[in-house]
Amino acid sequence: MPADTAHDDSPTRPLAGPRPARQRRRGGLLRTWAPSLIPAAVTLAAGRFGLGGPAPGPREGLTDPALGPARILEAGRATDAVHVPYQLFLRFWAELSGDSIVDLRVASLIAVTLGVGLAAELGRRVLTPGAGLCGGLLLAVLPIVGRTSRTAEPWALAFLFGTAATLMLYLVLDEPGWARWLGYGTSVALAGLAHPAALLVLAGHTYTVWSRWRLSRERALFWWFPVTVLALVPPAPLISLGVRQHTALFAWRPDTPWDLVGALPEAFFGAAAAGLLVTGLALTARWPDRALLRELAVLAAVPPLVLVGASFLTGPLWDPRYVLFALPAVTLCAAAALRGLWLRALIAIVLVAALGLPQQAALRRAGGHAVSAYRAAPPGPPRCRHRPGCAARCCRAARRWPAP
Repeated sequence: MPADTAHDDSPTRPLAGPRPARQRRRGGLLRTWAPSLIPAAVTLAAGRFGLGGPAPGPREGLTDPALGPARILEAGRATDAVHVPYQLFLRFWAELSGDSIVDLRVASLIAVTLGVGLAAELGRRVLTPGAGLCGGLLLAVLPIVGRTSRTAEPWALAFLFGTAATLMLYLVLDEPGWARWLGYGTSVALAGLAHPAALLVLAGHTYTVWSRWRLSRERALFWWFPVTVLALVPPAPLISLGVRQHTALFAWRPDTPWDLVGALPEAFFGAAAAGLLVTGLALTARWPDRALLRELAVLAAVPPLVLVGASFLTGPLWDPRYVLFALPAVTLCAAAALRGLWLRALIAIVLVAALGLPQQAALRRAGGHAVSAYRAAPPGPPRCRHRPGCAARCCRAARRWPAP
């Protein structure tokens, strides 16, 4: 029976709607690549400007490339295991590009640029090329994205691989195959290695797979379970050790859960006004395939809500950089609300960029990276007074990159 692509519960609905071959040929390469390349170019240009201006923040001191791999592993077992893969990556990156703060930040800039491009490609495939372009540009001008691209921390890689995992999931749902399942599993594993918090993306993926199975009853969807389990094997030791190490880590953070809830729009988007505008647009999204919008809404809302909810039980766990991979779903929902309204879409992009301009300018000041991404900078745990050459995290930070 032919599928009705406009019906919400069509079990055989295509991911991105009908695309006749004639339309693909007419658009050519420009129609295919422009929605991804333009937002990526905007992210790269904006992130490159003022990349070396701000002094290194206290959290950038966690990634000291001067230590050898053995010392990094030893320090990770004692203090902060979840950052070991990124520190090892940065160690080898420094050998290739140099160990100045600009060289180290370039890795994050490249990762965020690729992540924004993948988010726009996701929008092009599941929505339309215009929606992918609009969603990618909205994502590119958000202050939190700009901040992440200018800090030598693991959040950029977590954002890249979390977004890549979502894109690969929709690709494999569109046309299952062993190569796409391998790409999806690899993306999930790399996201967990970049930072275990990025595995919260699986909450949205679980709902997506269940939604597609409920509509189509395709047995091929059950491959998602073994693939995901195997993908969790590499980061499993980091998660186990990291949970034990971080049990008391949040005790010194002064924020109460209600403080975190009140600061949620500003923290998640980097600017409260820009965040409210994007969220308001996302809440008005309309699309013929409403099940697809529900999947994007779950991917956007569930991971942040899980962290905020856990903060009421275990102490403040919320940090917006933990769930950056949820931002593409928000901006794509906002782009869906602006479908076909090119002038309004342009106005919305300009407004979001203008509302976030003060925060973008603040990030480029000398002490711009000394401020926390989720509120005013907490004082952090007191620095210890260990022996000279100590490999503990606090000593490395104080020795190589003193806080301004």
